[in-house]
Amino acid sequence: MKLSYFGFTDGINEVIAVTFGECVNTAPVGIIVEDAESREAVARLYPSHTKRNVERNGKLWANVVYDPIVWALSSFEDLDESWFETLDPPVIRNALAWCEFECAKIDEGNPAVFELKLVKGEVLRSYPKTVNRGFNALIEALVHATRYLATGDQKLLEKIEECGVLIRKCGGRMERKAFEIVLRRIR
Repeated sequence: MKLSYFGFTDGINEVIAVTFGECVNTAPVGIIVEDAESREAVARLYPSHTKRNVERNGKLWANVVYDPIVWALSSFEDLDESWFETLDPPVIRNALAWCEFECAKIDEGNPAVFELKLVKGEVLRSYPKTVNRGFNALIEALVHATRYLATGDQKLLEKIEECGVLIRKCGGRMERKAFEIVLRRIR
C-alpha cells in the first residue's frame, strides 16, 4: 500500500481531514509528500481543533473530495454527520478515497509538524477528472480566506478577489456557489 494508490502525488496534496475529539472535526489540510510511492508524509498543523485532536489521538483520516461546497464549508466549520457516508471509517459523501494515518509530532513549532504514516484506506470511486481552473482557484481562495481570518492581513483580500475572477470565469455553478460562502465568511 502506497500513497500514490489513493491519488497522492509528490508535493502538497489538499484533502479534507477528519479527526475526532469532542465532536467530529473536518478541515482542509495540505499533506506534504516527498515520495508518493511510500507510506510516509508530513502535515503542518496550526493551533486548531484538528491539531489538538491529532495530538490527543495520534490519528487523522484524509478524504479525497472534489465537492466545492464541502471544501468551502469545512474551511470555516465542522461538517455535521449528515455530510458523511459513514463515521467508521469517517468518509465524507462522494469522497473518491479515504486514508487513515497514524501521526507523530516531530516539531513543536508553529505550525507543529507531524509525520504521517499510511495505515489503511480505500478507493471508493474512480472516474476521469479534468483540471478545473475554477476549482483550483477556489482552493487558493480558501487558503487566503482562512489566513485572512487568522491574521487580518488586508493584502489577502486582494488575493481572494483575484481568485474570484478566475472562479467566475472558469468555474461552474458549484464553484461560484462555494465562492459566495467564502465571501460571506470573510465579511
